[in-house]
Amino acid sequence: MHIHFDTTTTYIQTNTQKKGKEEDKMASKKASFMVMIVVVMAISMESSVAIDLCGMTETELNECKPAVTKESPTSPSQLCCDALKHADLNCLCGYKHSPWLGSFGIDPELAVGLPTICGLANAPTC
Repeated sequence: MHIHFDTTTTYIQTNTQKKGKEEDKMASKKASFMVMIVVVMAISMESSVAIDLCGMTETELNECKPAVTKESPTSPSQLCCDALKHADLNCLCGYKHSPWLGSFGIDPELAVGLPTICGLANAPTC
């Protein structure tokens, strides 16, 4: 009888563990599905959603991109410098060590130097 109890207990634990794993898999699938829906929605709404990063619009960020590209950077345009005047520079500093900058061809050292090149008095030390 004692052996039967252990076997039953083991069987119950095994079924409970299997059920827990199945629930984990289902939760993971639901989370993946939700992420996929959000990505699809973001892509489909891309043209109607304006990007705003640290107080700079997508257009303003694009104005500064030639000055911070790894390959053949240029001097920042006046439009870029004007955009930096109202940007949250401390927020932009937060992206200095972000791995996504490199994927966009942006040199973080050039990026943190832009406020000084543009002659902004409030340029933070990143």
